[in-house]
Amino acid sequence: MTKDSQSPSWVVLKFGGSSVSSRDDWNNIVEIIRSKLQQGLKVAVVHSAFKNVTNRLEKLAQLAASNAHHELLDELVEYHQAMAEQLKLESSLLAPWLESLTDSASEIVEKGGLSSALRAKVVAHGELLSSALGAAFLEQQLADDNKKTKWLDARDLFISEVEAHSNINDRYLNAVCHPRPDLELSEQWSQNFDVVLTQGFIASNDSGETVLLGREGSDTSASYLAALLEAKKLEVWTDVAGMFTTDPNKIADAKKLEQVSYAQAFEMAEAGAKVLHPRCLSTVMPYHIPIEIKNTHQPLETGTLINGEEQNSRWVKAIAIKQQVPVMTLLLGRRGQQPKTLQKVFAIFNEMALGCELLASTKESLVIAVETSNSVHDKHILNDLSVKLAEMCRSVLLSHSAIITLVGCPSSQALWHLLQIDAELPEQWLLLSQTSSDQHLSFLVSDDEAIDIVKLLHKHLIQ
Repeated sequence: MTKDSQSPSWVVLKFGGSSVSSRDDWNNIVEIIRSKLQQGLKVAVVHSAFKNVTNRLEKLAQLAASNAHHELLDELVEYHQAMAEQLKLESSLLAPWLESLTDSASEIVEKGGLSSALRAKVVAHGELLSSALGAAFLEQQLADDNKKTKWLDARDLFISEVEAHSNINDRYLNAVCHPRPDLELSEQWSQNFDVVLTQGFIASNDSGETVLLGREGSDTSASYLAALLEAKKLEVWTDVAGMFTTDPNKIADAKKLEQVSYAQAFEMAEAGAKVLHPRCLSTVMPYHIPIEIKNTHQPLETGTLINGEEQNSRWVKAIAIKQQVPVMTLLLGRRGQQPKTLQKVFAIFNEMALGCELLASTKESLVIAVETSNSVHDKHILNDLSVKLAEMCRSVLLSHSAIITLVGCPSSQALWHLLQIDAELPEQWLLLSQTSSDQHLSFLVSDDEAIDIVKLLHKHLIQ
């Protein structure tokens, strides 16, 4: 679809939890929005929960199953009321959502257990509470500019679709939507408002129940809104000024990347780079909407631009690392690759509502990464899974490993560079895979050695 030159020009701004959790942050946000309005743009804001609130709500939901949540609930109420006071807003703005949160926790108590649906219902309150304050603050600050601000419920905008083979956890905790450009809606909002603000991370299903878009799902929400409005640009405002050659929090020599292609950014996000969610990129790519990642605390600093420009290179552009990955090695015997055997293995994962990714396979074995972040089960879930799999496998080995991925040049070239390193590489590492685009190379290493390996690779492979 080609954007009509007469249609409204929207920019979507996503602010993460670290960008919305103080009065200073909000003063910066107001100035960022003002600068966009002065350029003649309409502004759509996607708002995350305040910093660390999502994790605290996850814990609240778990504690409610044993009716032990009251102290944490009181802490969350006090925290949000303090944020209202810091922003000089009436705490009564929070009342409907605090009441709803209390009722949702009580529902878990009454049912004596935590389901995926109830977990989603509780955790969604992080965005609902924070965005109520954010919209009121913007309305107050932009009133003197004669700019109208509108709070919108994301659950009215985005309806999830059931993916084939998805389990119950995924349907409620890692839901997927497929928004399409809506010119009529874009024009309607443009005629009535200058700024619209909605929540990240949340949507609803076709039954009207609250669902979540997966951890770090606010990026996905922002891309959904950008697609819906066919925005001129999507800006992701966070606490770092872009994407780096590797994780700057772990490797001091990491360098900021000025420009990255959609495909490279997708590979990095899939491989563990936490700045963007992979689904965010696949949503905006068909509409050629560029993404810029910027630092809320340093708004004038240049960020990283992600667009469709591909630059062929013989050198590795970035090194991504994903740590503490639960990995299961299954020894299946001579019948390991038979369809019935594989079907039984993956049926167990689905039965336990766990996601998984096949990393490697041989004639008699499988190496599988287990996805537990969307599980409502307790910490014993991996042991329970091992017991189930042991009923049909000769042996099951569970380890916590790291996956290191080289991105930005053909995998054969990356492997050649890797083998030229005149330094000590790990004695044991498993080459995993390359994508159909042939632009990444991944391997599995011991989690204990992972950071030292990335330091070594970064020193020798990044130009």
